[in-house]
Amino acid sequence: MVQTMAFLKTARHRFAVAALAAVTFATATAPQALAQDDGGASEPVVVMTFGSINKLMQDVNYMSSAMGQPQAGGIFTMMAGTFTQGVDTTQPIGMLVPLVDGAPQPIALLPTADVKTVLKRLEAQVGPADELDDGTLVVLLGASAIYIRQSGNWAVLAPSQDLLDMAPANPEALFEGMGNAYDMAVRLKMQQVPAELRTMITQQIRQGFEQAMAMQGADADGTRDMAESSIEQLEQLINETDQMSFGINIDPSAKNMAMDMSFTAVPGSEMAAMYGSQRSVPSQFSSVIRDDAAAYFHSSTSVPPEAVEQARASISNSLMAVRQALADNNLSPAQQDEITAMIDRIVDLGLKSMSEGRSDLGLVVLADQAQFRFALGTFVSDGNEAAQIVKDLAAKIENEPNAPRFKFDISTYKGVTMHMVEADVPENAGEAREMFGEVLQVHVGTGEKAVYLAAGNDGEALMKEMIDAAGSDSSADRPASQFRMKLLPMLQYAQTIEANDTVAMLIEALTRSPNGGEMTMVEEGLANGQKIQITIGEGLMKALGVAATQAQQQMQGQF
Repeated sequence: MVQTMAFLKTARHRFAVAALAAVTFATATAPQALAQDDGGASEPVVVMTFGSINKLMQDVNYMSSAMGQPQAGGIFTMMAGTFTQGVDTTQPIGMLVPLVDGAPQPIALLPTADVKTVLKRLEAQVGPADELDDGTLVVLLGASAIYIRQSGNWAVLAPSQDLLDMAPANPEALFEGMGNAYDMAVRLKMQQVPAELRTMITQQIRQGFEQAMAMQGADADGTRDMAESSIEQLEQLINETDQMSFGINIDPSAKNMAMDMSFTAVPGSEMAAMYGSQRSVPSQFSSVIRDDAAAYFHSSTSVPPEAVEQARASISNSLMAVRQALADNNLSPAQQDEITAMIDRIVDLGLKSMSEGRSDLGLVVLADQAQFRFALGTFVSDGNEAAQIVKDLAAKIENEPNAPRFKFDISTYKGVTMHMVEADVPENAGEAREMFGEVLQVHVGTGEKAVYLAAGNDGEALMKEMIDAAGSDSSADRPASQFRMKLLPMLQYAQTIEANDTVAMLIEALTRSPNGGEMTMVEEGLANGQKIQITIGEGLMKALGVAATQAQQQMQGQF
């Protein structure tokens, strides 16, 4: 489990930090000009599109109605109808951000064959447009001038007249894969950022890091090493990221909203090698993917050596920070040594598991009005070592007050040794007692290459179902990772524990929805990268609308 979560965390960390770096680049400046192509327009660093007016009106109306706020969609439709006379309402709206002398410069692209009609409609807000000798139009927005030029069926808008020459003659080519495929989409080409600018950014990050370390003083060695490792990863992202994309699309026909994210590394780079060698592999735990689950998560992928080494370095730096924290908590040297030795064993097992070149994890939650239970299974390189770590931990804490009770080697089921951990549920924890009883029982199974956990009503039976199915799947034809959650069964179970009017309203809204408040996440590999799609169903949007309305009413009732 350790190696699986470390690998997933690394992947998410890469994407999040890359996005942060992208924003930093787009707002930075440096004395470096970009070369222009034959058409006189530099390759933009950022391309952003909004769906057509027709698409936006349809999608906003659908979403606002689904969330119980139809008036919001009506207001948007009214405003769009007022200010879009002369605009082609079937074409997307775009914005490009090239770098000019190292500085980001925005260029907007409005789909209209007659921009003068559009500006005439806006005269009350921006005043009349002035026309220069070459036909360029100029309007004032406060103290800023906006220059506008008609170019075929598009109007080009920019904060300077020279920028108008950088607009492409055919914007649709830049909008490929974006435009009306999304309500809003952004694509960033990192390698269009000059090397000098990237170097300047990393230097500024390091300077800020050094200043922060100086403020923390001499006791920040663990923090320094961990931050240094993060900066090195950030530098790698800056230099080896090729392209990133993000898009949001509301789909009334599918009754959902989807968010798409993708990332690719520069071909031939270390990051490209890592992502290029990552692939789905057969899983012992794919049985968690089931329609009756309230929630499940599954991930089964190869783990390339580059990911192992990166995890090793990251964990090593994290352990230094942990040891520093233990030293600052008034623990005796003997206690510190015991804790760090136990952590080292867990980490060592996790890294050995990753070093076998695969990651496999499955988690399932079942809930209805009668019971709640979950089970988890994960690949490890040595299940016996995992069991021994828990046994050694149990021996060390058995005399501690309120320590959980361990029962080892209770039985064997299909090669998996069964254990149990019991803990008393406090009397004042009423909801927990309703769910688990007076004694919480966690079932643990350790096999040759696997560890299982289960809890809840009849959790052991659910765990045995996973064990039964462990060898039945030889296919790798599935996403690298996938998650699905249905809110309705969870709320129905929660309502049996403690009735609540708001929960009852949410249940009613979800019962009328087509998918029970479903949210999914799917991660798949790309050439030299990865893509992630998160989908929110109509039911969950309705539930969010009900919750927002209830919160608003409660706030109004306080005044």
